[in-house]
Amino acid sequence: MGLLPRIKESQPSRIVVLSSLAHEFHPKGGIDFETINDENVTSTFQRYGRSKLANLLFAKALARRLKDERVYVNIAHPGYVATELNRQGEATFGKLAIRMLDTLTSIVASTPEVGALTQLYCATSLEIENRDIRGRGFILVANELDPNPIAFDEDLQERLWSWTENIVREKLKA
Repeated sequence: MGLLPRIKESQPSRIVVLSSLAHEFHPKGGIDFETINDENVTSTFQRYGRSKLANLLFAKALARRLKDERVYVNIAHPGYVATELNRQGEATFGKLAIRMLDTLTSIVASTPEVGALTQLYCATSLEIENRDIRGRGFILVANELDPNPIAFDEDLQERLWSWTENIVREKLKA
């Protein structure tokens, strides 16, 4: 049995997709499926932005598919959180840049506990169900935030959905 049938059986239920304001740094046009795996076409930061845009597109497509169910799909951006996300960046950005980022992080970033509050809101708040909140984005702490307009592009959402299904099928055959 897959996960989605189990989630539907457990209604009311929630799916919280994590994204980031970094979705704003996606390459022009959002996602070019022809060059998606070509590292020479986009920078590391653009690929990260594209991955966060993909999370938004996926969540919105899933929320639309589950609109007649009591399964509430929403998107959470945890804010700038003091995690070890930078630990792999030295090779890409250099030692000095990572030290500067670590210093900035120690000054302005939230703790992981605070960063988790928006996800917890999306996962547990009665308001989500009572107000039928679906396919919406939230930032610290549980404040609604509209993403870049490209995230609302239903054609791009569906192209990503189909592309993902095809990739998963290919990988399962291998």
